Amino acid sequence: MSYEQEEEDHYGPGYEVGSYTKDYNDGPYDGENDLNLNSNPEGKPRILLMGLRRSGKSSIQKVVFHKMSPNETLFLESTNKIVKDEISNSSFVQFQIWDFPGQVDFFDPNFDCEMIFGGCGALVFVIDAQDDYIDALMKLNLTVTRAYKVNPNIRFEVFIHKVDGLSDDHKIEAQRDIHQRANDELMEEGFDSVNLSFYLTSIYDHSSYKKNVLQSFIIDSNEALDFKLVREPSDVDNDETTFKPEMSHQIFGENESIFGYQNLKISLYYTAGKLNTYLGMNYSKKVDPKQFEGATADDVMGAITPKLPPGYMTNLDDFLVTLNKEQSFKPPGELLSTYSINKGTNTTDYKGSAAEKIFELYSCTIEEPSFRSYHERLQTFLLWYVDAASFIDVDDDRWRFYLIFEKYPCDGSHRYALCGYATVYLYFAYPNKTRPRISQFLVLPPFQRVGLGAELLNTIYRSFLKDSNILDITVEDPSEEFTRLRDFVDAQNSKKLSSYSKEKLQQGFNAEMVEDAQRELKINKKQARRVYEILRFEATNLADVEEYRAYRLDVKRRLNIPYQKEASDYKKLQKALNAEELRSTLSTSTKEQRIENLDKQYQMLENEYRHTLERLAATK
Repeated sequence: MSYEQEEEDHYGPGYEVGSYTKDYNDGPYDGENDLNLNSNPEGKPRILLMGLRRSGKSSIQKVVFHKMSPNETLFLESTNKIVKDEISNSSFVQFQIWDFPGQVDFFDPNFDCEMIFGGCGALVFVIDAQDDYIDALMKLNLTVTRAYKVNPNIRFEVFIHKVDGLSDDHKIEAQRDIHQRANDELMEEGFDSVNLSFYLTSIYDHSSYKKNVLQSFIIDSNEALDFKLVREPSDVDNDETTFKPEMSHQIFGENESIFGYQNLKISLYYTAGKLNTYLGMNYSKKVDPKQFEGATADDVMGAITPKLPPGYMTNLDDFLVTLNKEQSFKPPGELLSTYSINKGTNTTDYKGSAAEKIFELYSCTIEEPSFRSYHERLQTFLLWYVDAASFIDVDDDRWRFYLIFEKYPCDGSHRYALCGYATVYLYFAYPNKTRPRISQFLVLPPFQRVGLGAELLNTIYRSFLKDSNILDITVEDPSEEFTRLRDFVDAQNSKKLSSYSKEKLQQGFNAEMVEDAQRELKINKKQARRVYEILRFEATNLADVEEYRAYRLDVKRRLNIPYQKEASDYKKLQKALNAEELRSTLSTSTKEQRIENLDKQYQMLENEYRHTLERLAATK
């Protein structure tokens, strides 16, 4: 009996109904309605175009088959759905190209490998030679191995793309390196019979002067932006006080690029305490529409200014004058706690020298005097650090705000510098309780990795623990980074509960853990179960085969619950629909796919739990 079959017998049955067509309308790739087994009724040859995001797949297709000017491809958006293209240049040349988004996940239940790879004649994988191609090689290996298992007759063509930007020596080196790495990885996994063909490619004529010049006007918007929390005038010229955004697509589009400038620098500065704001930009050269067929530069200021509240400055001297008002700034709201980092730690202060730091954490409501205008400046940081961020309706009095400030010495007294903040909304919980939900949570880059995130989250928890009207505390659409932080804080706190002792953890998850976590820590049931799995993993002797196996099965039983529900729903639909209606209604997976998905989910969880436990161990 195989390992997978043995575990299948323990964590419960799923269902096996055969491999039906997947409905890509509900999948993560926003696929087209006719992307199914009947989308190629004439049996035309099919070519799959794959590669990482922004590798140049769509540009190749547009230039080769649709006569798009290479310069026009500079403005193409990244592919975010599977695009099917009929190529019928003549009665002799007729085939289909399916262009896949870079984020395609072969383990997603909506991706039917049998259907996609089974009828495919060739697979073209595009690698950006100008980028770090380690991730691309990993995706190439996964793509080839998955496709080859389904259809050993596929031709695999690897385009080492965008080589026009490389010197001749670098082209040869890139081709040699990619060729060797790709084949070595396949051989290590037992796919030495797979043949990959490699080509150096570019959509440009190498003699195209305009192309080279136009590309020099494309700027990475994340690199162009400089942020500062200015404490004194010298900070403006001090590179050590500069920090960068994590993202800029919410302002400059999915490609996070700006066209039309060379050596562009966008300065978005805030005074450290009051957050008075300065916006400026400079560049060495701007594109001339007369020289490049009407191509015009992006309106950088016009993209940013609608997101800034009134009162921002565009004159640097005026901005620096406002620093004189920093000495009068006091944090809004009620002081909840103080947190310090002592000398001898590995942290450095804002100026780079080892020193003790003192931080103060406050809470307030929108009724706090002058906080409304302060919050308008504060929330602009979300656009650069929180994906899918939106500004909140502060007129709703159920919002609660938590802020962290560094209290630093200055001219014989002290001043304050903003470090981060969080927002919490008080939802009603039937019949007479309140359920706070953490909505936004941010620690700014200069203050990260010194424990402020954990301190802020614990401060939020403590503010609600003694309130008997609070049911539990939830989180709105948490990011991966926040999930890791929350796991660490909740696991650290739960270790103090008797119900999470090592002996009880080995006995399995139970109602006592749920009740204790909710009563003592305001942790909801779903998070209590996750904390249990983290702490039981810590308590598990991984060298003991049976003990480790028992842990894996316990986690996989939980992960298998959605599949069991799907099986139950399927049986109900079987009684109500005929076979054709059933196929068009359900997106199903085979038993083998289910086991493979469960194993992948488990491995991802175990890796996450290991990181949490490493951090817990470091704090002992």
